[in-house]
Order: sequence, then C-alpha cells, then structure tokens
Amino acid sequence: MLLVLGGILITIFFLLPVISPYFRELFLATISNYPLTAPLMIILFRFLGVVVAPLPGLPVAFASMTLLAWWEAWLYNIAGTMSGAITAFFIARFYRERVVAYIAPLKKVHEWQDQISQKKQWWTFVAFRVASLSMFDFVAYAAGLSKISFKTYLGTLLIIDLPVSLAFFYFGGIALKYSLYLFAGFALVFALSVCWLQYRKKEDSIFNP
Repeated sequence: MLLVLGGILITIFFLLPVISPYFRELFLATISNYPLTAPLMIILFRFLGVVVAPLPGLPVAFASMTLLAWWEAWLYNIAGTMSGAITAFFIARFYRERVVAYIAPLKKVHEWQDQISQKKQWWTFVAFRVASLSMFDFVAYAAGLSKISFKTYLGTLLIIDLPVSLAFFYFGGIALKYSLYLFAGFALVFALSVCWLQYRKKEDSIFNP
C-alpha cells in the first residue's frame, strides 16, 4: 500500500512541470540555483523505479525531457535505469526470492523467469528483451533468478536499451519543443508500439509453447 501511494506521489510530482507552466518555471529556477538537483534526482528515482518495481519511472523521464536538453535527460535517465537494472540482477542472483519478494511482485517475476529460462541462445534472449521493453524492473529480477549469465544480460541491455532509449529521448525532445500535444502523441505511439510487441510475444508463446 505504501509503495502504491509512493508511486502516485512520484507521478504527480514529476508530471507537474510537464503540464503546468508555473511549476515548470519553478523547477527550472531550482535547477538554475542548484545544478546538481536535476541529475541526482533523476538518477535516484530512475534507479528506484527499477529496483523497487512498483515505483514508476516514466514520469521522471517526461519531466527530465521538459526541463533539460534531450541528451542530458537521456544521460541521467540511462545512468539511473542501467545501475538499477544491474543492482536488481545481482540482488536476485545472490539473495534470491527471500529478498526479491519484498521489493517486487514475486508471482510476476516468476512468470518472466519462466520465459527467460526458455531462451537458451543469446539472440533469442535479445529478441525477448525487445518484446519486454516496458517491463524493465521485472525482467531484471527474473534474469537474476534465471541461469542467464550476467555477460549475456549486460550485452542485451547495451544493444537494446541504449539505442531504444536514445531514440525515445531524441525524438521525444524534438516533439516537446514544438508542442506538448505533439509530445503526448509521440509518447502514445511509443507506448502502443511496446504494447504491440508485448501482444505479439504472448501470441507467439501461445502458439509456440
């Protein structure tokens, strides 16, 4: 319950500068006076958004794109998510279910673990990662519980997540410069694309168990 409430508060806080010009100016003034505020908060909350699975990460990404140059937003976000993904992997690998159960829904993690365990070859795990882009946190813990090596896991993060996030922040930053509505449309198309990949993955698992 506390994590759900925390997720709601984080969402509201980070969406304020996106939807309100007043709060946008307030946040920009704070960043101007305290330059380390933006990188520290973005990295911290993106890290927590992966390690503490129920906490959201996208509101942080949207706020950073509103307040910073696209490349700064991308750099701080990727630093937080990558460090979170590596931390979650090793938490699961060394402490297993007894710790993972406290910070992520264990049933959901096991569902992803079963799917990962079927990916015997590196390229099949890469394809799986493409289809599970929206489940960064669950996949990190599931990979740690599986027999996937850290080398394979890290290589997949670098090959898939780096370019996808780079494209998201670059094109999202361009859209945001022109209009909030254009950015909302871009975010919707991106989200629908990820959902479509998820649907295709589930469909394939049904017909090719």
